[in-house]
Amino acid sequence: MNQGIALFLGALRHGEFESLLDRGIPCGALIDSNTKLHLPDLARFQVVEKFDFLRPEAELLGVLKEIQAKCGIRCMMNVIEHYVGAFARLAPQLGLCGISQRSAQICLDKHAMRQRFVQRIGPNVTGRFREVQTEKQLRDFAAEVGFPLVLKPTNLSASLFISMNHTLDALLASYQRMVAEVPRYYKQAAQKDKTFAVQVEEFMAGSNHSIDCWVDAEGRVASTPVVDVLTGADVGIDDFHHFARITPSRLSREERAEAARLAEAGVEALEVSTSIGHVEFIQTPCGPKLLEIGARPGGNRTRILAMTYGIDQAYACYQILCGETPVARPQKEQPSAIVTPFPRQQGTLRSFCNLDRIRSLPTFLYHEVRGRVGQTVGLSKDGYKAPLYIELTGDTWDEVRRDVDCIASWTDLIVVD
Repeated sequence: MNQGIALFLGALRHGEFESLLDRGIPCGALIDSNTKLHLPDLARFQVVEKFDFLRPEAELLGVLKEIQAKCGIRCMMNVIEHYVGAFARLAPQLGLCGISQRSAQICLDKHAMRQRFVQRIGPNVTGRFREVQTEKQLRDFAAEVGFPLVLKPTNLSASLFISMNHTLDALLASYQRMVAEVPRYYKQAAQKDKTFAVQVEEFMAGSNHSIDCWVDAEGRVASTPVVDVLTGADVGIDDFHHFARITPSRLSREERAEAARLAEAGVEALEVSTSIGHVEFIQTPCGPKLLEIGARPGGNRTRILAMTYGIDQAYACYQILCGETPVARPQKEQPSAIVTPFPRQQGTLRSFCNLDRIRSLPTFLYHEVRGRVGQTVGLSKDGYKAPLYIELTGDTWDEVRRDVDCIASWTDLIVVD
């Protein structure tokens, strides 16, 4: 095996790299100086450098080549949606394996992605959708499909700026707000290369779930276990943010098998290879329907798969990028959850109220405060991310779920004004 580090590009989070270090794999990171993510302790990394990813990509490539000359790069790893495009463009210029630019671009465009689902799998595999550029197009789609309707940018993740709309007035107001705010968000979030576009979608009623698929260089797919997701709407908040991820899934064995088949068909439709495909789907009364697929591991999925099943997804990603074919084999089953509470309203973060009650929960394992007092926080539909991160694990699913519900009931946990 060639020597060199596993170099993380842009940013990374707790739970996405530790197992590599434990296996003796040297790691490094080139951190985007613009990232707003809460970065973990990287003291064990061989190299940690910062670079302004708003600079020309040729300069970024130059820095990567300097790291490659100094340390050697065994593979380059990306765990963040924002860096998928740069990763796909840069990896081949460094002689490294990675997802193709063609597949990456489809995964970054929700409209192109939905079109592929319909073309390659069938018309009923997802909800009805349309890219819109005018209010008239919105009105026409609403007249054809009816309410409720979901409105979203075609190229953002983490439920940012996604809204549920029950009336035409609400739909038009959401569209106007998106036109005003999303381009500004691109600029603030160092995503100046993105083109603003909006998609309106039929709302698919059902429960939210995800599967991370491991796809090797030959396109062979291995599915990891289903992760159940509670959204803000599931805990009484008008927002699509992911409030909690809970495992093992409560879907039946037959439903899980059907979902895995659909997830694998989805990544194949998008021609994903040499990558992990993060597949989100809705379990409807008519079966699973594809929502979207990301060309990277799901947020918090690497950690929860390790907590519940002993599955090392970080190492699987490393193997894929080194030209190997990993096997998804659960080693245990311990009910777990990762909870990321959001404030109920937008405002200035003042404090967290009585964090000791989190630590006193029967299934409490770990938590991180990711928000900073004085910063503006809010819901994902307004462009914000969770200021708090909590891990739970217990002997039974019911114990874990009780503590998830307990956290959901603490409406005073995040204090804003």
